[in-house]
Amino acid sequence: MYEIIGIMIIGGIIGYVFKSKGKLIRLSEKIYGFALFVLLFSLGLSVGKNEAVMSNISNLGLLSLAIAAAAVAGSIFCAWAVYKIFFKKVNKNK
Repeated sequence: MYEIIGIMIIGGIIGYVFKSKGKLIRLSEKIYGFALFVLLFSLGLSVGKNEAVMSNISNLGLLSLAIAAAAVAGSIFCAWAVYKIFFKKVNKNK
């Protein structure tokens, strides 16, 4: 746990120091994208080899769809509430 937090802090410091370097930003974006694809591929492999998950994929799929829909609806509601509370237009005629 401490290693992960330490790596994130070190990355933040390096990013802050080199924020004006365009090449470093582009390189980090490529590395980030590649790492994300590797993680997603690894997740797919682990799900595909798990017999319990694969035998119940139809049940899990419906539950996942319901959870995803609830998460999207909650995010939309929270974004709307934040917009209404913090970004209201102020009437300048007063």
